[in-house]
Amino acid sequence: MKVSRNRIAVTILAGIVLVLFFATVAGLIYYRKMIKDLGEVQEEVFNEYPRLYAYIAEDPESQLSKRIYKEISDYAVENNCYVEMTGQNLSTSYSKADRMNIAISSQVDGIIIEGDDSEETVRLIDKATANGIPVVTVLADCVGSSRKCYIGLNNYSLGIEYGEALAEIGAEKQIYPFSALILLDRDDGNADDIIHSAIQESVTGRRIILSSGVVDTSTPFTSEEDVMNILDSLDKIPDVIICLNDRTSESVYQCIVDKNLVGQTIILGYYDSETILKAIDKGSVYATFAIEANTVAKQCVNALNEYIDTGFVSDYFSSNYILINKDNVSGYNPGGGREDV
Repeated sequence: MKVSRNRIAVTILAGIVLVLFFATVAGLIYYRKMIKDLGEVQEEVFNEYPRLYAYIAEDPESQLSKRIYKEISDYAVENNCYVEMTGQNLSTSYSKADRMNIAISSQVDGIIIEGDDSEETVRLIDKATANGIPVVTVLADCVGSSRKCYIGLNNYSLGIEYGEALAEIGAEKQIYPFSALILLDRDDGNADDIIHSAIQESVTGRRIILSSGVVDTSTPFTSEEDVMNILDSLDKIPDVIICLNDRTSESVYQCIVDKNLVGQTIILGYYDSETILKAIDKGSVYATFAIEANTVAKQCVNALNEYIDTGFVSDYFSSNYILINKDNVSGYNPGGGREDV
């Protein structure tokens, strides 16, 4: 008996429908199992803080600014407020003035800014004050502005310490008279001038010949290029190179390594980056001066909180530098515990 073509077609179609039905049921069962395994989706918990502060760095990409911001941010959270680095993690790079304007427009409760002596920064700090936003300066001041407090470092004392380190090197190596090259940060203005003057004062009467050069530290590339050009322009590599910036320190160390001059010149650095600490441990860098970032962070947050709470705050808070050399580098912890302020 012959089966009609229509019946065959219906049978095949019915089979396909059954297969699709069972596949759908199996898919639904598997989907429900996955949802069950994942568990209930929990709502994300957000912390709310009564005060929002903005941190405006001179160079958001510098290791020093990142360290200070981290310390400020951590300490702020411990004290029920929040600090954000304005302009960070954005697709467009903004100038310091732009970032200051963003913070003012956002109506933050306070601003921490790495100061400078430009008229534009003075104007922007005054603008923030006019909008009811207190401003504290850190690392460098902004003289003539309406900032409420300056959290500074004793740059004169640092210059004296650099000078004492030079005298120690001379006595230890017995290389009198010797030459020392001071590398200044092009954009650091007054702070580096104070350090430079203090070094000169400290070495007066000693057989130490000082010279200086200016480095553009806006990027790692410009810093290394300027350092290389300065060293190439010299008739003789100086006995000691003094660095007054974190990028300059790493650039000098890298150039000395690249030129096979390790051991032919002595480096006095600035900042406690991992690279510099390892170089001190190996003997490639003589010593470095580091900022007490924990103390600076506390002073910044406390100054803003105090002003908002009382309407008053001290005009100036000072923090010290830490000398790191071969004697203490092995036990030094850049992220060490904080001391009360």
